[in-house]
Amino acid sequence: MDHSSWRFFTKPLLLPIIIWFYFTYSQQNVFRINQWFLSGLILSFLGDVFLLFGWGFMPGLGSFLLAHICYIAYFFKIKKKNAWSWLPFVFLYLGSFIYYIYPYLNEMKIPVVIYGITIATMLYFSIRTYSSLLILGAVLFVISDSVLAINIFVQHSIGKELVVMITYVLAQLILVLGVVGIEKRTELFDKVKPYEKKR
Repeated sequence: MDHSSWRFFTKPLLLPIIIWFYFTYSQQNVFRINQWFLSGLILSFLGDVFLLFGWGFMPGLGSFLLAHICYIAYFFKIKKKNAWSWLPFVFLYLGSFIYYIYPYLNEMKIPVVIYGITIATMLYFSIRTYSSLLILGAVLFVISDSVLAINIFVQHSIGKELVVMITYVLAQLILVLGVVGIEKRTELFDKVKPYEKKR
């Protein structure tokens, strides 16, 4: 519908609702909430707000860059095993993305390349968790960010904006579901472990 003014009221609500969703369903004590993941959600909220303004692209890019670094730290913390066999596919995405968009970047070449490397790293570390929800969330995030870059630097359209927002919200929700599931399994394991020792 292209009612741009509505975004100033609706977009800042997205991440607070998702953060509320995380707190509600994690059933964790506030001090046990994963600080890395929560920091990523908060930084994503700041990125959403910055990108509402014409001057906010670089602060928004920086906020999402830090958010992805927080997600990487979280994925690394819960890693299960290496996934070297997936590295060629991650490099294929990164190389294709940079090759396609690089001619359109002008003075934004270095920031966008750094951002592309960061989201590719986030994708790889999500694969190492062997959590289908975390991997799906990371893939959707990569799709959202890639389409957003094409929409900004190559060709703008309302359709791309719709794809960006749908994949972005789904990515954050699915990541929350994945993290909540891991927390609940960890909590259950912590309860069973003392019982096994007692036996």
